[in-house]
Amino acid sequence: MKRTEQAVMIAARIQRALLRAEHGQDQSIDRLGRLAQALTRGRRAAGLSATVGQPAFDALARAMAAQVEAQKAMVDLHEALAQVKGATRFRNVRLGGLDKLEEDVPRVTGLSLVDRAA
Repeated sequence: MKRTEQAVMIAARIQRALLRAEHGQDQSIDRLGRLAQALTRGRRAAGLSATVGQPAFDALARAMAAQVEAQKAMVDLHEALAQVKGATRFRNVRLGGLDKLEEDVPRVTGLSLVDRAA
């Protein structure tokens, strides 16, 4: 196997693992948000005062903050991997979705009107 082919295989394996880890973090944040909704609605539905269960909300807030901090660490991880890539034989391996493009990504900025009468 050529070194280039090996580099592509290694980079692809790392990319898949990184994307799975990021997806897991997104799911964790989403699930913690849903838990916050369930706790709030449950407390309200039970007719309990806002002071009841506050330690649970405090713990949930710490868990959410930890997940957001982990998300920031993933950004640091991306930057560290970019440095490794740039300093090794991986510098020429293109990774879809991970390589930054020099040109701006086109974005739709205008609003369009929909004629509901038509």
